[in-house]
Amino acid sequence: MCMISGIQYAWTLFANPMKDKLGVSLAVVQTAFTLSQVIQAASQPGGGFFVDRFGPKGTLLVGGTLVLIGWSCMGQADSVPAMYALYTMAGAGVGIVYGIAMNTANRWFPDKRGLASGFTAAGYGLGVLPFLPVISNVLKTDGVGNAFMYTGTVMGALIIVIAFFIRFPGQQKGQAKKKIVPTEKDFTSWQMLRTPQFWLLWTAFFSVNFGFLLLVANSAPFGRSIGVAAGTMAIAVSIQNLFNGGCRPFWGTISDKIGRFKTMSICFGINALALFAFPFVAAMGTPFFIGMLAITFFTAGGSYALFPSANSDVFGTAYSAQNYGFFWAAKATASIFGGGLGALIATNYGWATAFTICGCTSALAFTLATFVIPKMGKPKKRGVPNTDTYQAFEKV
Repeated sequence: MCMISGIQYAWTLFANPMKDKLGVSLAVVQTAFTLSQVIQAASQPGGGFFVDRFGPKGTLLVGGTLVLIGWSCMGQADSVPAMYALYTMAGAGVGIVYGIAMNTANRWFPDKRGLASGFTAAGYGLGVLPFLPVISNVLKTDGVGNAFMYTGTVMGALIIVIAFFIRFPGQQKGQAKKKIVPTEKDFTSWQMLRTPQFWLLWTAFFSVNFGFLLLVANSAPFGRSIGVAAGTMAIAVSIQNLFNGGCRPFWGTISDKIGRFKTMSICFGINALALFAFPFVAAMGTPFFIGMLAITFFTAGGSYALFPSANSDVFGTAYSAQNYGFFWAAKATASIFGGGLGALIATNYGWATAFTICGCTSALAFTLATFVIPKMGKPKKRGVPNTDTYQAFEKV
């Protein structure tokens, strides 16, 4: 997870250099971010299909190879289509790796899914931190091509090495292969997609990621628009990712104690207020800008610990890798605004308008998690008698 972190969270440092290199607008460059997010979602169900049936090793090798080639070569792109193709390739690898990591953690620690998901997802938020000063320095001294090459080679190679060691429970050396037997509480993807609980959870995940991805892709361009120095911006990005990664085990642990939906309510409510206030408070000075980044990332980042756990709690673990890929489509859809569309709206109508839209969507996520989804009860399988006795949804 640490090795795929930079593909999303370091992008904000690459956006302006790629804009200058290709001689295009920020909206055109940020469309690459959107395409990468979309392919992340598309690659997860397909990758999850093979992972659920054959284990993580072979699929993780494919994911690592895609990251290695896509990210390390992107600095050599001399046209917009080449940039889009390479970032899409890297995004496909990210989707595969992310799904494997999250679902391996959930299978190993079924009684502490929130904590396990939180610490695993923390790698995705925190893993970029050692790379940020390297990227910043290399961009200044050696250019954007070498910054992509150095980081992409390290990230892809380490994922490939890890693929030879990662296992699901029951796949340890010397043990017979343990076949996963679905139970009444396990929903296939088709069964899950036919429940209203899935679509409401999907909408909440989409809504909270709407504003989060706008900041992920555009925190540096926005910071520079209000006068934050380039050197300070690298520090600000490090702080935002520290809070983004550190929040995940925190919210995951809280959700194990008080329930997923109560935790979502607290997390998303604070996030909505922060987004409404963001452009006005951040404009008061660099410390305020960094403080608002910290609050926004600390709350929105919690969704990446809460929704994988909710997926396993509500729909079971037998098909969890494939099922979570459909949840991930919510993030990909939100990235359409977070990437090129958000930059276009900010350019034409101002950042305050963009952040107001984001605050409204986080308020929707808060409303669904607080007043709607908890009252729906446990999901039912269409065409299957409701004879199950599991208490997963009540526990959520």
